Amino acid sequence: MDTFSLRSVSTVMAALELLPAEPSDLAGILRDSDQRSMLLNRVAGPHGSPLTRYLCENIAPERVDAWWKELETLCERKAVRTTLVGTSAYPQRLAECWDAPPVLFTSGSAAEGAHVAIVGSRAASPDIVEDARTLAADLASVGVTIVSGLAAGIDTAAHDGALAGHGTTVAVMGTGIETVYPEQNTELAERIVESGMLVSQFAPRAPRTSTTFLKRNCVIAGMSDVSVIMDGRTRSGSRHELEQAINYGRTALMWAPALAQEDWAKDFSDRGLATFVSSVAEVRRALTGIG
Repeated sequence: MDTFSLRSVSTVMAALELLPAEPSDLAGILRDSDQRSMLLNRVAGPHGSPLTRYLCENIAPERVDAWWKELETLCERKAVRTTLVGTSAYPQRLAECWDAPPVLFTSGSAAEGAHVAIVGSRAASPDIVEDARTLAADLASVGVTIVSGLAAGIDTAAHDGALAGHGTTVAVMGTGIETVYPEQNTELAERIVESGMLVSQFAPRAPRTSTTFLKRNCVIAGMSDVSVIMDGRTRSGSRHELEQAINYGRTALMWAPALAQEDWAKDFSDRGLATFVSSVAEVRRALTGIG
């Protein structure tokens, strides 16, 4: 990472420590070229927004320096890149989302073309887990990038299937990029980096919390053209991811063998928010014209 980029990301990480509300507020500053310039130079002009002025006045230089040292060490020790929203390197699909994270940490690289999210429960039945693996392998074999969350169960099957199909997969983490969870997926994460990408919106060594996986779901949905939910109950993270996909105007699909009898899924179908599918062919048809 060059000196300017390192200083910019270090400033943004220090700014995140001061935010009074959501990270999307900071993303809004970074998307505006004038506000962005003021923030990164830490000099608010007369047209600086109240938040820009607040951050410029309160970012401690020693916190920027501390982040500089941590990020410099991280990038030297591991092949990790950082990307700010509002730059050409930021994932285009995610950049279109109003609540896109201000900064991403990535390792590896993603392919062009269609992206499909395949997510579901950590405790899915063996049949549904196998369905997820088969679906991912089939789509990956024809150049579709599979996006999932590196969790146990359906997520692991989706990533494994994509790799078995000699394709590309993106793992969106609910932890910092140096903290693989669950730990047993460390080897899987290493394989993903070889032909795909790890993504995290959190500080590099951040642990999981009760809300990080919900925030991760937003990135999974935002990075995908289509989301396929393999299973999930009313209050599940799978349903949350699907709702985010719908909010972003993306195609939302529900795996009928597991969800056809779920009241919430039937309601989504009845209202035209999401569509039941039960075959690879149906998912492929949903991709027509994408990528």
